[in-house]
Amino acid sequence: MSDPTDSTTTRATPRPGTSGWDGIVAFGGIDWWYHNRGHSECQILTRLAGERPVLWVNSIGMRAPSRGKTELPLRRYWRKLKSTLKGLRRDPASGMWIYSPIFVPRYTHGWLRVNGWLLALQIGVLRWLLGMRRPACWVTTPTAVAAVERLRWSQVVFNRSDEFSRFPEADGPFIAALEDRLLRISDDVLYTSHALMQREAGRCRSAEYLGHGVDYARFSAARPLEGPAELPPALRHLPRPIVGFYGALDDYTIDKELMIAVARHVAPGTLLVIGPRAMDTTAIEAEPNVHYLGQIPYEQIPTHAAAFDVALMPWLMNEWIESSNPIKLREYLAIGFPIVTTWFPELKPYEHLVYAASSHEAFLRGVDAALAERDPDRVRARRASVEDSTWDRIAQRVAQILSDGPPDRG
Repeated sequence: MSDPTDSTTTRATPRPGTSGWDGIVAFGGIDWWYHNRGHSECQILTRLAGERPVLWVNSIGMRAPSRGKTELPLRRYWRKLKSTLKGLRRDPASGMWIYSPIFVPRYTHGWLRVNGWLLALQIGVLRWLLGMRRPACWVTTPTAVAAVERLRWSQVVFNRSDEFSRFPEADGPFIAALEDRLLRISDDVLYTSHALMQREAGRCRSAEYLGHGVDYARFSAARPLEGPAELPPALRHLPRPIVGFYGALDDYTIDKELMIAVARHVAPGTLLVIGPRAMDTTAIEAEPNVHYLGQIPYEQIPTHAAAFDVALMPWLMNEWIESSNPIKLREYLAIGFPIVTTWFPELKPYEHLVYAASSHEAFLRGVDAALAERDPDRVRARRASVEDSTWDRIAQRVAQILSDGPPDRG
């Protein structure tokens, strides 16, 4: 079955004779060393690293953690310091070069210029060391724009995965201005949200809806259609039913009160939570039937998630989620189990396959309906909806865009 979110594009005609990219410098939206590598840009660029050298530049962030505004600020500073001390290293698993840049964690126009100069100097040297003479630029983080502008590229691709100006704690107008600069200087803008692409129509040279992929073989194999799944020993004796969530626990995405309500609703069953904490989860973990595993390697997520009877996406209903397209939706669909989620726009093609809710009460009713589901055809339908939406397919499209070269600016 084909992907219901097939690419739409307003891409201009490529300029002939401009496809000579000899590598990629990626200003990533995450830190490679401590974030989960299931993110879309990680999936895409690790596949492209087999064709050309890829230099991943760890995110320089968008706001400084501060007491009273940011949860766990000291932890964030500490892990960023550890990352920076790693300098340049080659990741053997992905084949990419990973660099943690030296920068000043301040976010004003003045410091943006300083960091732009610092980054450009560092990246210029690294490009030369790695033999990149005409690299393409892949940029996700708006605060990298000053460095992008200072360097020469065969092509600039803006990975528009989120609307960062709506990021809580960030300076919204400041980040919006940086996003606008990236829209203007980029040769191609790749979107994962239809709503965001529509809002920004006409503001960039070439726009394309890329969407997200899924490691279908890995996730679908974790839970066979017949017979029990092979679960990790630590999960085999948890009280049933098990409702679960995996992913980053951030204060701007996760509805804490909803998670607590779900835990109480399914007791004496289990709420299984997997993922790194970037917020205070004390109140959630205080519930006696909550089992928190913490962060695990991406490769282990499918076999752990296979323990879920029902998968959850308990999002806050805010502007950030309105422009988001969570990758775990397709991963959940590939596994095939019932899904209960807060409603968000990118859910539309899959609404008939999930239990969507716009209130806590409706969410809990969705949990009940999902737990009562027994139809194996529903499992097959969920899997079929994403079977063709592989990361290999997405990466091939990005490789084609880079090979075509930048569109004609005329």
